[in-house]
Amino acid sequence: MTTTTLQKLTTANEQAWLTLGNIAELMFDWEKATIAYKSALRHNPYSMKALRHIANVCRAREEFEQAIDYFQRVLSLQNRDGETWSALGHCYLMTNDLQQAYHAYQQALYHLADIKDPRLWYGIGILYDRYGSLDHAEEAFVAVIKMDPAFEKTHEIYFRLGIIYKQQEKYDLSLQCFEYILDHPPKPLKKVDILFQQGHVYEQRKEYGKAKELYERVLEVSADDAKVLQQIGWLFYQPNTNFTSATTAIDYFMRSLQADDKDPHTWYFLGRCYMIEKDYAKAYESYQKAVYLDANNPIFWCSIGVLYFQTNQFRDALDAYSRAVRINPYISEIWYDLGTLYESCNGQVQDALDAYQKAIDLNPKNTQLQEHVSVLRSRRSPVSTPVPVEIENPYQYPTHDPEATDQPQAPPPMTVSGKNGAPSAHAS
Repeated sequence: MTTTTLQKLTTANEQAWLTLGNIAELMFDWEKATIAYKSALRHNPYSMKALRHIANVCRAREEFEQAIDYFQRVLSLQNRDGETWSALGHCYLMTNDLQQAYHAYQQALYHLADIKDPRLWYGIGILYDRYGSLDHAEEAFVAVIKMDPAFEKTHEIYFRLGIIYKQQEKYDLSLQCFEYILDHPPKPLKKVDILFQQGHVYEQRKEYGKAKELYERVLEVSADDAKVLQQIGWLFYQPNTNFTSATTAIDYFMRSLQADDKDPHTWYFLGRCYMIEKDYAKAYESYQKAVYLDANNPIFWCSIGVLYFQTNQFRDALDAYSRAVRINPYISEIWYDLGTLYESCNGQVQDALDAYQKAIDLNPKNTQLQEHVSVLRSRRSPVSTPVPVEIENPYQYPTHDPEATDQPQAPPPMTVSGKNGAPSAHAS
């Protein structure tokens, strides 16, 4: 048999297996499709069609590590394939390899003839969302909707935008996004999940009555939802509402703990309620359970410091505040509380001034503290001695040091000005 004949036979076998693989794919028989494409590769290890198809099958089966290997083999043969770079970026995203995903998406933007691909920008939006680059994520998601208002993931994008706008304190935009998908939430979410998010936006806006009303609508459907019970309890804790009640808040927190006793925030909120009622023993017990579940939350340790201060255990208060500062040195209230400890109990005025100054640097709007510091520096007697404060919104600060080096650093926005001269997420 001649070489030419063998080549023709090999090509014919490759094509036959590719055809069988295509048929299996159309029938969603991923196992047979994989076998067929691997058989095609045995006849031609460099078959671009077989490599692409088997990579896409692995991706559809969520076998992302294998898909990455096959996509890389495709790119080793043709590294200017923008669609493959885009698919590879998605696979890296699914394995949470954000740096490699960013690189792959950049390559896709450079090599694609038309970058206005909603699936590509959807992936880029998720990438930036994972990095915590909310502005860039917002731009990417908005670009998707502009490119294709009927995109299959549109409702999911509106949900993600609702969360992003909430974090950016763009509350009206957040509510608009959630209202848009209220009756048709993206799977697996349900209407009650959207109602909960709307309630949380109103809570962040301090419109506690509206938040309470929405949370109660969720409870009508899911009476034992631990998170919703926790949120309603926190609403009853808030001062100066027409329904403020530490006792009622405690009842809700206890119900929440019956449903889920592993949430440290519920134990923490329960401790805050007991502090209001001056039941320091129960507050201490609740705080201890909170830090047992999350020992690296600076908010918890700050409140423990306040507890120790109130019970005249000043050395323990210093230890608690110091631990909170080590975990996250960028919270104004912790430095303020540390300053009150130095000033009130130990007579360490200079140490108090240093702590107060750090609190002011982190919150320049605290004019009352600035006036107090001026009085201390002039060596005049202050009108009153400050007392420690609790952190108003325990959710507003990250658990760990926000500048910790082990956290992924967000990359710059994706732009492409090479051969395509194309814009980034501003594309419309």
